[in-house]
Amino acid sequence: MKVEKNVYSILIPDGEGSSLQNVLYCISHLKNIRLFVMSTKRNHHLRFSKHVYRFLYFPQKTHVADWIKDINHVVEEYGIDVIMPIWDKGIRKLIEHKSLLQSDKLIPLTSLDNYIIAANKGLLAKHMEKIGISGPKTVPLSLDIIQKRENLTLDFPILAKPLNSGNGRGIVKFENRDALANHFESIGLKEEYILQEFKRGIDYGCNVLCYEGEILAYTIQKGTLWDSKPFTAQVGMDFVHNDPLYKMMKKLMKSLHWSGVANIDLLFDPEAEVFYVLEINPRFWNSLTASLMAGVNFPQLLIQLTIDKNIEPQEYKQFSYVNLHGLNQIYKKDKALLFKTGFIWKNTPLRYKIDDPIPIVYKFLRGLKQGIFGKSI
Repeated sequence: MKVEKNVYSILIPDGEGSSLQNVLYCISHLKNIRLFVMSTKRNHHLRFSKHVYRFLYFPQKTHVADWIKDINHVVEEYGIDVIMPIWDKGIRKLIEHKSLLQSDKLIPLTSLDNYIIAANKGLLAKHMEKIGISGPKTVPLSLDIIQKRENLTLDFPILAKPLNSGNGRGIVKFENRDALANHFESIGLKEEYILQEFKRGIDYGCNVLCYEGEILAYTIQKGTLWDSKPFTAQVGMDFVHNDPLYKMMKKLMKSLHWSGVANIDLLFDPEAEVFYVLEINPRFWNSLTASLMAGVNFPQLLIQLTIDKNIEPQEYKQFSYVNLHGLNQIYKKDKALLFKTGFIWKNTPLRYKIDDPIPIVYKFLRGLKQGIFGKSI
């Protein structure tokens, strides 16, 4: 397929991932990109985004090899320049089965061993203890701990976190051993959990783009507003600079010889003056648009790194960001927010919604029809 000079074709092979919307906002700033999206969701509302050059539906495959075969076909047919997976499952599959790709167009990614460490809260806790980075004391939950409560040596309160879940889903807080044991005796131990000492402090996040362990770009944010559900992601944040946190991230990413993007959740204990690393999300993150508005376009930089093998040093501004859920929370408390148009335009993602309205309209109509007729369009 012939394309104009200096126009690059980018393939997202896992377009069913929930971060696609935020990636599209970042892509909207690029004028020399043709974005191809593969997805197992035939009626994905984002197929109608003006930023998607070609939406390609492929049914869910039973075997990874068949999915990668589809990727190879798309790469060859459309002259793809960069293969950019955006979600956990797709990234891991391509790391694990990279040899099946018939091209060298894949974005830089870390090794499978280091990816597994980063993605697994229990393994990450052991790794950080080994290299001297602070994190809450963590142990795997076992039947032995449930049945013999005295075997648990963590200080309460503690959190039980499922290993195969994210964005706070499934996390339960326990104040004592009896509450923990009674809970899991009741529901059973049907999936893997870790137990982690509950720490009080200030929520921070650090987003990075790395190559072979070196941080090439980053942003740091401090949480200011949260959803009503416990342990969920921030809906409001301040972008800040913090040198001790950054130095910790440099050490952590270097220890993992990390390549690609990652989002690290942290907690700062002001009394002990210690940052605790809670977890690593080895993918694009929910507040990606916030990083974009702070001045760092991570998808663009990742594409540029893949094509040019280097990027220029990045700076980001310190500003306050609120997503639309957070904006709604603030509005309920302060109706005068409606007249603060400058804040809404410059500090929220509303302008990106307005710029690409067709997916919103389609999603609304689909939901309306589903509510009336019990099926989607």
